[in-house]
Formats: sequence, structure tokens, C-alpha cells
Amino acid sequence: MSPDRAVAVVVRGGRLLVVTRHRVDPTGVSDYVVLPGGGIEPGETPEQAALRELAEETGLVADHAVPLAVRTDGGRTAHYLRVTDPGGDPVLGGPEAVHQSASNRYGFGWLGPDDLAPLRPAELRAVARAWLVGSDGHVGFPDR
Repeated sequence: MSPDRAVAVVVRGGRLLVVTRHRVDPTGVSDYVVLPGGGIEPGETPEQAALRELAEETGLVADHAVPLAVRTDGGRTAHYLRVTDPGGDPVLGGPEAVHQSASNRYGFGWLGPDDLAPLRPAELRAVARAWLVGSDGHVGFPDR
């Protein structure tokens, strides 16, 4: 079984930072987006893992992560953590940069509450929208 995951939730200007992926293989074309994150290493807390994964995948270095939600699927637990926006522009790094090719491309985007359709896993879309929009229809999180 793969390790539990830590996922960084970064909000800027009412928009959610996502990693975009375009993959072409014998079964067809797949375009989707995910939140930055990855496996929690031995001895690492979910908070430490979220900050590390954010830095590895995007080059963005944040100093604070607060637990938002925990989701279990197929025996694997994902810890979603609100990360203080470090500012700056994301730059592709980590395994995503290594595996970048014409048929396997990664990038970044900022999605608003009405743009979450490509977000995976699909069950996360409603939760992500709630993170972005407060009950009064205004931005749910401040940028920092």
C-alpha cells in the first residue's frame, strides 16, 4: 500500500493553486488538475510533508500549514492542509519536472470556485468550493 498523502491548499486572490496535467497514452488523452502534494515520509508530520511537497513541486517555500480536512479512500489517507501563500510564481520541480515530455506535460493554474470541474478526485470539488467561498458568497479564505 502506498503511504498516506499530504496535500497543500494554497489560495491567492480567491483562487486555488493546482497542478495541471496533460497525458497522451494508448488509451487516449487525459487532462486534469490536482492539488500539490505527495507521500508522507517516515518520521514526517502531514504539515511537514505538505510544505516539502509544495516546495518540491512548485518551488514555493511556505512556513505554515494548518489542517483543513482528512479524506480516506481505499485505505489511503489524504491530509489537506491550508498553506500560507508564499507569493511568487510556481516553477515546475520534483518528479513532475523529471517526467515532463511531449506526451506527459505538467503546469500550474489558479482555479476559482466556478472552475473546479477538472479537479481530481471529483469528491474534492464541493469541499474545495467551500474552501474558496464563504456562506455569504465572498472569498472563504484570506490570501495570507
